[in-house]
Amino acid sequence: MSEMTETFANVSNAEWLELLKRSVREPYIDGVAFPRFPHASIQLDFNGSSDEEAMISAHALWLYAEEYARALGFPLKDGGNVLDIGCGWGRITRTFMRDVPSERLYGVDIDPNAVLMTHILGVPAQLEQSRPGEPLPYPDNSFNVVICNSVFTHLPENVATSLARDVTRLLQPGTLFVFTVEDDAFLDYLDQPGLENHGTRWATLKKYQTELPALRAKYAAGEYLYLVTNDSGALTSDVYGDAIISRAWMEKNWSDFLEVLRFDRTAYPIKQAVVVARTRAG
Repeated sequence: MSEMTETFANVSNAEWLELLKRSVREPYIDGVAFPRFPHASIQLDFNGSSDEEAMISAHALWLYAEEYARALGFPLKDGGNVLDIGCGWGRITRTFMRDVPSERLYGVDIDPNAVLMTHILGVPAQLEQSRPGEPLPYPDNSFNVVICNSVFTHLPENVATSLARDVTRLLQPGTLFVFTVEDDAFLDYLDQPGLENHGTRWATLKKYQTELPALRAKYAAGEYLYLVTNDSGALTSDVYGDAIISRAWMEKNWSDFLEVLRFDRTAYPIKQAVVVARTRAG
């Protein structure tokens, strides 16, 4: 047991949130070192929020993993490995510190700078860089919880399916996958004046405003929506854009390897739809 897990093992989920918020300003709490935070501008670039607000949304997503792992019979405290895909600067990864020591906590990101930054900030996890188009760098059945924030929100259909299948390879049968997607609330967000004032990405997405009725109909019919937001440099449209995914689509296309247990529509503080799923047991 690490100093972190030993010291804070018995704090409640609500108390844990308060500690995570305090750690923004306090590098040591009760004599235990907490990971540091990057500059607010870096946090905003990664996840659209910073400091205490960033930890409120991270904790809200972590709660799904913590509560469903207990409900399914493998509490985080009791063993098993946890993986955060697209870990960025370790915002979500660090929420698991109360229950999961560093030797069981893993983070992976396609961005080598993010992996290095998470290490420098002192997030207590085993960190790896993933490679575009390659399976994630872990053996089969390595984990019983995988969490993934704001990754499937940007993937074309074939890439999303490939990643989802690879996650089920990593998970033990019957274990937990928690991830976020954009639902039709994203289309509501596009349907506002002055969208171009929110930044380059949104200025590009403005072209879809005239197509919103058709896009809404396709979403309601269970189609996968993929909007091109960039097609230059490393992030070309065949690997990165904006994806809007319904529960109906997932249940139609992923049901042979994933069972969707819960689909919560976009709401504060996570600001994306949350999917709770488990791998098929056979």
